[in-house]
This record gives sequence, C-alpha cells and structure tokens, in this order.
Amino acid sequence: MHLKDILEKKGLLYQYSNEKVFDIYDKGGQTLYFGVDPTADSMHIGHFTVFMNALNYMLKGNKLILIVGGATGMIGDPSGKDSERNFLDKKQLDKNVDSLSRQMSNIISNLEKLTGKKLDFEIINNHDFYENMTFLDFLRDAGKYITVNNMMNKETVKPRIEDPEKSISYTEFSYMLIQAYDFVKLYKEKDCKLQICGSDQWGNGVTGIELIRKILDKESYVVSAPLILDSSGKKFGKSEGNAIWLDENKSSPYFVYQYFMNCTDEDVERFLKIYTILDFEEIDKIVDTHKQAPENRYGQAMLAKNVVRTVFGEKQSIQAEKISEVMFGKKDKKEIIKSMDEEEIKALKNEIGGIDWKGNIKITEALSQSGLTASNSEAKKMIKSGAVYLNEEKVEDIEKEITDDDLINGKIALLRKGKKNYKIIS
Repeated sequence: MHLKDILEKKGLLYQYSNEKVFDIYDKGGQTLYFGVDPTADSMHIGHFTVFMNALNYMLKGNKLILIVGGATGMIGDPSGKDSERNFLDKKQLDKNVDSLSRQMSNIISNLEKLTGKKLDFEIINNHDFYENMTFLDFLRDAGKYITVNNMMNKETVKPRIEDPEKSISYTEFSYMLIQAYDFVKLYKEKDCKLQICGSDQWGNGVTGIELIRKILDKESYVVSAPLILDSSGKKFGKSEGNAIWLDENKSSPYFVYQYFMNCTDEDVERFLKIYTILDFEEIDKIVDTHKQAPENRYGQAMLAKNVVRTVFGEKQSIQAEKISEVMFGKKDKKEIIKSMDEEEIKALKNEIGGIDWKGNIKITEALSQSGLTASNSEAKKMIKSGAVYLNEEKVEDIEKEITDDDLINGKIALLRKGKKNYKIIS
C-alpha cells in the first residue's frame, strides 16, 4: 500500500505541506526527523503518536533522526502554554536528554524484534548545532530571513501576544526560529527533507520550510499527526491529570496495559490502527472477534498487549497481562501466581500493595494491617458476612492464621475483600 494511503487509513495524517512528499518517501532511501524537548525525562503518549507516524516511513526504508532538544529545551516551547515555562538547569536537561535517547533506542529495539526488520535511525542533540555559534551569528544566519510579522501570526504565538495577561518573552518568541534552523542544519548536514510533528507544531515546521527555501534555495516538507482524542472528546493520554509516560518507572507496564484495557469499544479499532504495528487484515479480524462478544473486551486486550510490547518489551507485556488476570481475570489466580517469576511477583506486589510479615499472622490482623479493613473488628464482620477470601477460598474462621502453608509456591498469599479488593501477604 502507498505510504499516504497507509497514514490516512491509520488516522495518522493531519496536515502536509506538499502531497508529493509521500511519493518521494514511499520509495525509501530518504531521511526524516521529529523532535522532542527534554522538559521531562520521558516521552509520553503524545510523542508516541508522532513516532508511530514516523515508523511508517521507516518501514518503507527511510531513516529517522530523533532530535532531542538540548538547545530548544533551554528556551521553552510556547505552544499550548498560557505562561512562561520554568527553566531547567543544564544538569537536569543533560540527564533528561540521556533518558530520552535511551528510551527511544529501547522502543526501536522492541520494534525490530516485532517486525523482524532493521530500522535505520539516529539520535542527535540540537545543542550541538549552537554550541559554537554566537548570538550575532544566529541573528545574521537565521534571524534576517524570517519577519516578525510572520512569527506573530503563528498560532503558537498569536494568543500570547493578543492577551496582555499571557504575554510572551523574547526567549519563548525565538523558539520558533531555533526549531526552524534545526531543520536547516539537518537539511545541509543530513540531507533531511522532511519534518514529522504534532499538529501543534505545524507553524514551527512551516517556518523551517521557509528558512530552507530562503537560505538553501531547496524544497522541504512538513507532515503533522493529529491530536488524538478519545470518543468522549478528551485529550488522549490524560486521565485525571495523569499522563501516560513511556517510562516504566513513571507509568508501569501494568498501568499502561490497564489504560488501554479501559478504552471504549468505539475507540478500539482506531487505537489499534494508530498505536500498533498490526496490519489492517489482522486488525479487521480482531475487531470482528471483539464485536461478537464485546463484554469479553478481546479488542481492548489485544490493543493493550501490543502497545505494551512495543513500548516496554515482550516480557513486560506478559507481566502486565498476568497482573491483570490476577486482578480482574476469570482464570485460576493461584495457577497464574505459580507461573510468575521473582520479577513478576515483585511487580504484582507493587501494583496491588500489601504487607510483609514474619511468622504467622491472624487473618483479622492481615486484613486491617494491609488496609483492606479499618480495624480488626471490621475484619471480623467482613469474615462473618462471607466477603473475605484467602487464595480465592472463602474464609469462615475468624481465628484463622495465615501460615507458610498458605503461601502460593512458598512466596505470597492473595487476600481479597469483596469482589475486587486485593492485597498481597508476603
């Protein structure tokens, strides 16, 4: 299938500067880039959307350059912001640059295993472009080609200029020009003709095209990916203020897995196309199976599995699936726990919570100490009402003690109150 058709069918195409870019990159052998500023030590699902756009170019045999903005990160991007960003010190920025670079390398490594293809990519810190460049050099080499009138009319800047309470500093105002000059440098040094970006970066990208035309007298291109909203119209990747990070220390594989498990039936097909490398025929089969029994959430499970294996790896995907089965599944939970290795057990404990205990512990004490009940007396009431289970077997004796014999594989016991409230007793 032609590159443009793939992007359109996947829902990854929003704007493009010239349609012929798709013919050029459909043949392979070209270079493209997208940029991430190191304002945090991890990318989030918004970056992942743009990356999945870029991946389709890579699968056609093109090379991807990831620009990690060690320079632009020191300035602050005004897009989507009503006020000035706080500056990060260079030590923190350098740390974030290293973390983002490592993260992208890991994701591409996962994709190479899943696709069986070698993906060509390079990571560059744009701080290198400006390290030996003076301010006067920049004004002469870049600033004179772009008018202030043009910059003031860009959607990332205009609202901040029109509203005196949201004013914009010269520092943030110059961000657009620096991003545009990045494109010039990449064109000159890497023959990079295409920038991939999110829809909010369109104005900056087009400024790069203009700068390349005026400085190099060359044609370049920009393609943007859409802002992804869920079926309720909410910005995808935000859930009550919690971003979906691509770092397992910030958003665990289980957390990401559950996020996609909880998406609506209306979003399943769309997200399978955007966030997985499954081909259209496979996606159609998944959707058909899902529609036959939506209550089984088969589509969500396949979506969650494939996103986690791409971002974190196959092992973490299996781990997240096992934890989800323990928490919400219908399979034998004792058998699932028996199949878990030490790392999976640790992840399960981190997600569910619980207590470590030496020697025997009374069931009532375990309930209250783990937080399943507020007190021992409440624990007794819960047991008498038939709402307490140890390793999925109903507890009827309020004097019951949890001993080593109750530990599954000699590791942990699974304590439950009601239908879904679990804690681990180690």
